[in-house]
Order: sequence, then structure tokens, then C-alpha cells
Amino acid sequence: MGMKLLIIHSDDLFRSRLVERMRLENQRVFETSIEAEAEDIIRRENLDIVLLGAMGPHQDRLTFLKMIRKVQPFIEVIFLTAVEDHSFDGAIKAMQLGAFDDLLLPIDFNALFSRIQEAFKRKKVQMKVMKKEIGKDRERQVAERPSESRT
Repeated sequence: MGMKLLIIHSDDLFRSRLVERMRLENQRVFETSIEAEAEDIIRRENLDIVLLGAMGPHQDRLTFLKMIRKVQPFIEVIFLTAVEDHSFDGAIKAMQLGAFDDLLLPIDFNALFSRIQEAFKRKKVQMKVMKKEIGKDRERQVAERPSESRT
């Protein structure tokens, strides 16, 4: 199976159609409109991508992005923002906090899926780099160990 995605959006119809389309692309998809449920999924599952759309009226997506980065720093997060809710300042802040993109809705599914695939590729590259760094650190630790003295 492909990547593991979490779709968070308050519009049930939009979310269910997007989930259906992603499953047709053989992706493993989790979905919710509830912040606490989304946080539980993020803590429990090793996700690749989070599509972060409209949340409840008292929920701040930037704060939620910070939580995602803290719990799983290598998840790629794509904001899905309705045109009427979009602000350049918000998009810039999202990118500074580590969002992969801030896409305007409505969006063509093929364009969205293309961005999701690009985000997934970036995650895989970051994971490879991290594994190389961990390997180098282990090699350094072994090389720096004091050798046992012979008597």
C-alpha cells in the first residue's frame, strides 16, 4: 500500500469524497473533523501526510501544526484553505512552521494528488538523510570509545 494520510476537514461531504478518491489511489487514509481525534491519530499512527483543512471555529490550524511538528517532525502537512479564508500572512506563517504547502480550495484532484506525491517524496528524502546522520553518529561514537587497555 502507498502512503498513510490523515485528512482533517470540517466539511463532511468534501472530506468523504477526498477519502474515497485517495483510497481509489490505494492510499491508507484516516479521517476526522475533530481536533482531539486527529491528535490521537497523529500520536498513534506513523503518518506520511496530513491534509489540514477547515477545523472547528475555535481551533487554530497553526497551533495544530506546531503540535504535529512536535509529535512527528517528519510528517508533511498540506493546508487546504478555502479562497475566502485565505491570507498571505497565514500561508507564510504556515510555511515558516514547516507546512509543505497551502493550497486553495476548490482544487482539481489531480493537482492535489500531485502535491501530495511531492510531499511524500520529500518525506522519504528527509528520512534517508536522517538515517544516514544516525549511522554517522553511531560510527563516531564507536570510534570515540576508549579502547580497553591490555595488561
